Amino acid sequence: MDKIGVYNIFQNSMYENTAVKKETAAEKASAKKTESVKKESTAGVNKAKHVELSDRAKDLLEELKKKYTNMDFMVADYETEEEAAQYLSRGTKEFSVLIDPETLEQMAADEEVKNKYMAVMDESQATLKGMLEELDDEEEEQVKRVGISIDKDGTVSYFAELERASAKQKERIEKSREEKIKEAEKAEKEEKAEKQEELLKSLGEKRKKAFVQADSVEELLEKIRNVDWNAVEAEEVKQMGGKIDFTA
Repeated sequence: MDKIGVYNIFQNSMYENTAVKKETAAEKASAKKTESVKKESTAGVNKAKHVELSDRAKDLLEELKKKYTNMDFMVADYETEEEAAQYLSRGTKEFSVLIDPETLEQMAADEEVKNKYMAVMDESQATLKGMLEELDDEEEEQVKRVGISIDKDGTVSYFAELERASAKQKERIEKSREEKIKEAEKAEKEEKAEKQEELLKSLGEKRKKAFVQADSVEELLEKIRNVDWNAVEAEEVKQMGGKIDFTA
């Protein structure tokens, strides 16, 4: 082989190696960027998931769960109303309670603080039940869950998560209910909610979801009654494993 041929082979080899190195470097940079974005997007979630409680706080949490069997307790470090809504929406019992870990630690360390917030929980049960009784049938049906949140400063807020079908879908649900659920009015709230979900599943349409928060139960009632549903965007009712997924 002459010198020119050897040189061409060498040059092509160098070009290919350089191209491979550039491609590898680009891939690494892209992967690094993706990982960085992923870490940023989950930073808040990881922060909340890794809440470390003292043994005293853990014991108190178990005590609260045993005393208030109709309440779902969630301990999380949250900053915004949106973050609070995400945690509170996980509740499956009659009431949901979101407590900042700092406040729970204070309750565990000070009997007076503990009794103060337990009194708040006792009162909240009664006032929230009274509020629900003031709602008409349509309003009550829209309320998916209610509860309280206690932030790191000890401030107590009341909340309600609401869901509503579109006007057209609501008409179809009502018609279907008359045919399929004659005893719905006699059923417990949870049972009616399950039947409502089954109807949404069978109709396969949309629903609207709203979250309201207030400083008092009276204000919460007013906000529930004054939700501007026209300003709320309808969401698809997603199905997962035969069940409806109401996540946005």
